[in-house]
Amino acid sequence: MYKIRFFDTAIQDLQEISAYIALDNPFQAKKVLENIHLSIGYLETFPLLWKEIKYWYRQIVSKNKFKIVYKTEHNTVYIISIFKYKNNF
Repeated sequence: MYKIRFFDTAIQDLQEISAYIALDNPFQAKKVLENIHLSIGYLETFPLLWKEIKYWYRQIVSKNKFKIVYKTEHNTVYIISIFKYKNNF
């Protein structure tokens, strides 16, 4: 099992996501955070399963379309950033 560690930037991202969604719907904000944490939970067991993007960084897209950028070192997964995934390229 890998340990999960959050960079300060990722913690701030989660707080901002929650605060923004809670302005309109506090219940939905809680559900979004639960879904993001569920996606991150998979990384404890399967950290190398998701797409490598660059320089050993990987990404996972949660069910509610938030991109989680992370990297693994030794037996630790470092959550770098979390942001809304937009598919309008």
